[in-house]
Amino acid sequence: MAAGLFSLAAFASASPGQVLRTQANVAVEVAFTSQRHHVNSFVEVVLDVEFTDSTGKTKKVPAFWAGGEIWKVRFASPTLGKQSYRSICSDHADKGLDGVTGTVEIEPYQGANPLYKHGQLRIAADHRHFEHVDGTSFFWLADTWWKALSKRLTWEGFQELTADRVGKGFSAVQIVCGPYPDELPFQPLWENEGGLPYKTKEFSAVNPSYFDYADRRFAHLVDSGIVPVIVGGWGRGDCDAMRMVGIEGIKRHWRYLIARYWAYPTVWITGGEAQGPEWTKVALMIRATDPCDRPISIHPQQSGRLSVTDEGAVNFDMLQTGHGDMAAGMAAIPQLKAAVARQPAMPALIGEFCYEGHMQSAYQDVERYVFWASMLSGAAGLTYGAAGVWHASVDGDPGVQSAPGVNRVYDLTTWKEGMAYPGSTQIGLGKRLLETLPWSRFEPHPEWAEADSFAAGVPGEARVVYQPRRGVYNWTGTIVKGLEADVPYHAFYFDPVRGKQFDAGDFMRVDPEHTPVFRHSSAVLADDPLDGWQDAGTATRRVDGKLIGQKGMLTILPKIDVADATASVEARSDAEAGLMLRYHDKDNYVVALYSPLLHAIYIHDRRSGDYGEMLGKVEVRDLGPRITLTATVCGDNAIMELRDGVRKVATQSVRIANRSKGSAGLWMYQVGDHQEYSNYRLSDATGKLTRPVIVFSEFRAPGLPSPQDWVLVLRRIR
Repeated sequence: MAAGLFSLAAFASASPGQVLRTQANVAVEVAFTSQRHHVNSFVEVVLDVEFTDSTGKTKKVPAFWAGGEIWKVRFASPTLGKQSYRSICSDHADKGLDGVTGTVEIEPYQGANPLYKHGQLRIAADHRHFEHVDGTSFFWLADTWWKALSKRLTWEGFQELTADRVGKGFSAVQIVCGPYPDELPFQPLWENEGGLPYKTKEFSAVNPSYFDYADRRFAHLVDSGIVPVIVGGWGRGDCDAMRMVGIEGIKRHWRYLIARYWAYPTVWITGGEAQGPEWTKVALMIRATDPCDRPISIHPQQSGRLSVTDEGAVNFDMLQTGHGDMAAGMAAIPQLKAAVARQPAMPALIGEFCYEGHMQSAYQDVERYVFWASMLSGAAGLTYGAAGVWHASVDGDPGVQSAPGVNRVYDLTTWKEGMAYPGSTQIGLGKRLLETLPWSRFEPHPEWAEADSFAAGVPGEARVVYQPRRGVYNWTGTIVKGLEADVPYHAFYFDPVRGKQFDAGDFMRVDPEHTPVFRHSSAVLADDPLDGWQDAGTATRRVDGKLIGQKGMLTILPKIDVADATASVEARSDAEAGLMLRYHDKDNYVVALYSPLLHAIYIHDRRSGDYGEMLGKVEVRDLGPRITLTATVCGDNAIMELRDGVRKVATQSVRIANRSKGSAGLWMYQVGDHQEYSNYRLSDATGKLTRPVIVFSEFRAPGLPSPQDWVLVLRRIR
């Protein structure tokens, strides 16, 4: 008997009876030597090994035939301390395989690899996400390498591709270890450096050399921090492994895969584009054989959980939503939402959608859309794919053969060209952003966003809104609805193409009926002045303590020169009324006004004679005869309020470009016979409004930095 620590397919020898040592979650290998000759060990002998920890908990682990008279078992555990083992062989007379005992001691893991540090994957308690055995959330961002065990992708190329995906933030790779899609088995395309995996079409004679070379690649993924998502073979059309091999051969194949790779942090995919009762039986066999009850599904033609006749055969739902361009990408999201809504709940994700560049379609904008729309619609993750990479294409050999001598080429893109497609970088940027937020606790909240956008988050903590591109020359800012009262947020735009952030300010929703919107400082600048007004428009007059003006009224306090200020005034409700701040000349100022024609209050940031938009417009009707207007400018924000003695209505804070000092004044443009102002007051407002901006029913973020798709992030300010 020999044993050693498994790392990059290198093994250290050990003497019989020696205590084997490994670190938590790192696989150790025990080798057994048969003392009886078997004509076909792979079929004739079944070997299991029972491992028992210090609490008495037992784990039954399948062993595999490694060639000649050698059998091996691999073991990994998060439980520290000594664990004993005992082999159980179907041939009880073979004392080299049956009844062999020994001990493994598990020591604390000393490295930084998250897969070893946190351990195997499992379904999280919320049945919506994946996590490690220590409870750490796992963000599924997988790549599609269906044929990456073939010899077309050299060992050096495999390492290069792995390093690229690690650098971009991928956490998993979907890879076929069995019959490939779009080609027949037992053809040269299926070979790796060790040849074909099986010598017979019934999978009754295994070639261990093939799997030895596969070991090296799977081990490299794990040691690089990437989870191998192992697909047992394809189940469609001319590549249908079930039809070619039969269910007993597929079960033998899967037992062999479990024995060799269960000790890794792997995920099982029963078959590719597989469905029906026989594949269901295989999935149930996998669940019964796997010592860890790890995540398992089927890569389907549509839905994994709908591809089995017993939903207990899988514990997460993988989708295939169809290829094409943006229309196919958009059509994928309703399919995902339907999967998320199915009960009982299980994690759901798209496992195949529009491969980037596949048949010269579906480029990075499609990849970004599906990523963000998926993650904000309740997905447990997403699997990306790129032309050239999924079929391990090289110059002169695209890696597709549907029948001997018949090639059906989708893409001439090589794996190196596909590796460089920008979509893989951009969705990696998205993953890194979400990992700075409590993403694993996000729930979809479509009611937070407009109909063409996607939103999710944790109320009171974080919100994320993805606004797809709305067309050329459209800079309309993103709207967030249903804000919690009195929760201060910081907002920023995230560029999903380049990963840059653009600050969108701080804000907080308040209830204008119960929360003071304005706090006047003690620095009063002007208090009901009867004199000193200077007309810049039509003439005004003073009568009985009131300042009376007509259409075209523009009157200012020339001695005032202030940037941050609060002004208030009483006025009639049957005529326009406006408070001017930061007045520079008749073409440049901020005016907060009430319009009886529009039955609304709003703010104009007048620049170079252009009034611009009606900022913060709020409807107000059925007012009493006298009203009080209050307006504040501070920093790059402005806000106004109207009261009539019964009610109070206010705009949200709005962004303004006019930030420099100026005078203050009163205004009436053209609606109404005349206006009568009284009780004017002007106060210093330094520091009262810039942090946070006050909003009410919704937050309209500033205009987009450019007309493309954007992600708006709201983080609670602690």
